[in-house]
Amino acid sequence: MTKTAALHDFFSGFDIPAYEENGVYSLETPPAFPYLTYEVRTDAFSDGADTAISASLWYRSTSLTAINEKTEEISAAVGRAGKIIPIDFGYLLIMRGSPFAQSMPDPSDDMVKRKVLSFAVRFYTSN
Repeated sequence: MTKTAALHDFFSGFDIPAYEENGVYSLETPPAFPYLTYEVRTDAFSDGADTAISASLWYRSTSLTAINEKTEEISAAVGRAGKIIPIDFGYLLIMRGSPFAQSMPDPSDDMVKRKVLSFAVRFYTSN
């Protein structure tokens, strides 16, 4: 599995559609809520240096309950020590960044709820 495929599989593992953040713009119609968008950044092993990657949860609701629950689900999946994902010629270690989650308003629609999640990823690969 490639690095990009591993990131897609990870972000797609939470029972809502996941899109690479630039891929949303190429869709014929906007995705239905809820959904997740994520950055793709890849690297190779460099003395354990972290690569910052963010993702956004997008919900349309009057309440923050569902988006907060999904945030906690993702946090738990990563866990305190991070999540190891095997890939071709190595593995990724996905950890929670700091701060892990923050709410972002949508000034054009107060029903849209967005939660920005930050991750620190270590690429244990030779290339």
